[in-house]
Amino acid sequence: MPADQQGDLHSRYGIIWAYRFDSQGKPSLVDRDTLPDLAPEDGFVWLHLDLVHTRAQSWVGEQDLPESARAVFLSQEAHQRLDHSSSLAWGVSHDLTRDVADKSDTVGALRWIIGERFLFTGRREALQAIRLTAEGLNRGETAQNPAVLFEQIIEYIIDDVTDSVVRLVEETDTVEDHVLLEKLHDGPQRVGAVRRTAVRLHRQLSGLHVLFRRFAETHSGRSAPDQVKATALRLLQRIDALHHDVQLVQDRARLLQDEIAARSVSRTNRQLYVLSILTALFMPATFVTGLFGINVKGLPWVESEIGAINVTLACIAAAVLTLVLLRRRGVIGD
Repeated sequence: MPADQQGDLHSRYGIIWAYRFDSQGKPSLVDRDTLPDLAPEDGFVWLHLDLVHTRAQSWVGEQDLPESARAVFLSQEAHQRLDHSSSLAWGVSHDLTRDVADKSDTVGALRWIIGERFLFTGRREALQAIRLTAEGLNRGETAQNPAVLFEQIIEYIIDDVTDSVVRLVEETDTVEDHVLLEKLHDGPQRVGAVRRTAVRLHRQLSGLHVLFRRFAETHSGRSAPDQVKATALRLLQRIDALHHDVQLVQDRARLLQDEIAARSVSRTNRQLYVLSILTALFMPATFVTGLFGINVKGLPWVESEIGAINVTLACIAAAVLTLVLLRRRGVIGD
C-alpha cells in the first residue's frame, strides 16, 4: 500500500467523505485518518461511500443494520424505493450523474440509509445533488438531524428537475412559435427531444411521488420515524407541483406533434393537388403527341409546312379546354 494511503482510512474503506455535525447542526469534515463514530453522544454523522469499492461493501456489511437495509444499499437495483423500520429508513433515489465538467442528462442511483445518529449515502458514479450538498455544507449550511440533511439532498435533486423543466418550457415555447410561423424545418426532431426529456423527468418524479406519498398519506408509513414522515410531507408538496408542470409540458409536446403532423399532411395535400392539376393539363397534350407520333397514313398535316405549328396549337387548345372544364366543375379555383 502506498505510504500516502496508509493513514487514509477513508480511502481504504471506500469512504468518499465524512461529516460530523454538532448539536447545533454545524458540519465539519472528519479527518481522513479517522473512522467516524456512528453513534455520537450529540449530533450525527454523514458518510458518503463509493459502492464500487469492495472494502466499502465489506465495511457496510459489518455494521449493525437490518439485513433488508443492507441488501438494498449494496444491491445494483436501479428502481426507486423507500422502506423503513421503527428507527431507520432506507431506499434508492434517482439523481443526475456528474461528468468531469458538469452534470449530464444520465440518471444514476443514490442509495441511502437514515438513522437517528447517522446518514449513509452511496453511489457507483458521481452524482450532482450529492456534490451540491457537500459544497453547501462547506459554505456553512447546517442540518439539525439526518432527516433534514436528506431533505436537502432531495431538494437539490428537485432543483435539478426544476431547471430541466424550465429549459423544456422555453424550448417548447420556441418550437411552438416557429411551428405557427411555419419556419421550423426540424420540428419533429426537436419536439421528439422535448418529449423524451419530459418522459424521463416524469418517471423520476413519479417514482419520488409514490415513495413520499406512501409515507406522508398512507397507513404503511405510520411506523416510520417521525422525522422521515415530516420530511416526506414537505417534499411531497414540491414534487406534486413540479409533477404537474412536467405533465403540462408533455401535453403541449403532444399537441405540437399533432400540429406538425397536421401541417405536414396539409402541405403534402397541396403538393399532390398541384401535381394532379399539372398531370390533368398535360394529359391531353400527351394524347395528341402520341396520336401524331404513330407511323400510319392519313394523319393530318403530315405534308403541311406548318404541321408542327398546328400540332402545337392542338396541344395548347386541348390543355386550355381541360382547364376550362376543371374550373367549371369546381375542381380548381373557387
